[in-house]
Amino acid sequence: MGRGKNVAILAGGMSQERVISLQSAEQLQQWLATTKYTPYVIDVQGSSWTYTRPDGRCVQVDKNSFTIPSNEGDIALDIAFLTTHGTPGENGLLQGYLELMQIPFTTGGTFTQAVSFHKSACKSYLRGVVPLLPSIAIKNLAELDHERVERELGYPLFVKPNDNGSSVGVVKVHNVDELHAAVAKVFELSNDIMLEKSCTGVELSCGIVQLGGRMILLPVAEIISPSEFFDYKTKYDGSSQEIVPARIPQPTSKLVQAYTEAAYQKLGCRGMARADYILFDGTPYFLEINTCPGLTSESIIPKQVRACGRTMGDLLVEMLDAILLQSGRN
Repeated sequence: MGRGKNVAILAGGMSQERVISLQSAEQLQQWLATTKYTPYVIDVQGSSWTYTRPDGRCVQVDKNSFTIPSNEGDIALDIAFLTTHGTPGENGLLQGYLELMQIPFTTGGTFTQAVSFHKSACKSYLRGVVPLLPSIAIKNLAELDHERVERELGYPLFVKPNDNGSSVGVVKVHNVDELHAAVAKVFELSNDIMLEKSCTGVELSCGIVQLGGRMILLPVAEIISPSEFFDYKTKYDGSSQEIVPARIPQPTSKLVQAYTEAAYQKLGCRGMARADYILFDGTPYFLEINTCPGLTSESIIPKQVRACGRTMGDLLVEMLDAILLQSGRN
């Protein structure tokens, strides 16, 4: 492949994960800056896609040509690296634009992203592929059936927005008295929520990256959170502990990796992803898949990559090479 490919790191967004997304983009820029790829961090906020030049001046990306205006001539962006956690980068919105523009990008397509990001839809799609905890999806308070919840889920349980990542808005409910208030609170963030059975177990996470026709399964991480669960705060404030490799039997690690690959392929994912599990009574129950996983200094995947003796820079180059080769733009 020739040198000089320009990578648009699409970051920011308008969700509660915006700050983390920008931190991931900054780290990505550092990793790619020493490679043959030239990174450009683009702050995506609705229809405003801003690039900050080295001199501090902000310019708008020309979305008709996917270029950055410059005094020396427009900079053509060859491939998009999506690190916009949540909407619009993880739910298919940005992917729709990129597909229309025939721009290669680092995630699955529009359908894959829409399904994988919606927790209930993802679980329905993966039924029979991975072990799943019982759950109930509801779209309004009127659909909250206390007897059904008691019968099918029991307590404790989690109330989760179907369309948020990084555990944003997730509430743990310990009894029926807490349920109504928790559901009402989560409906303030989303008009589509999921109730999911809670079980006490070991929290696990497995990274995966596709390099052309090869699947690289990263070592499984064990997550120890100081709070009741791995929530938004402990994901990013450094208070959680990620042990790589996880302190679980080797056959269980292999099983988690196998489930991760099966979910990735069933959904039609591409590039880098991370699947989360809860290990209960010997079974790793699938919780969700992150198709734009965090890449900050506190994130799990960089730790998994280091644990298997690789560097993020080299892995990212291999991934971008493979995507460009497949697209015919190498």
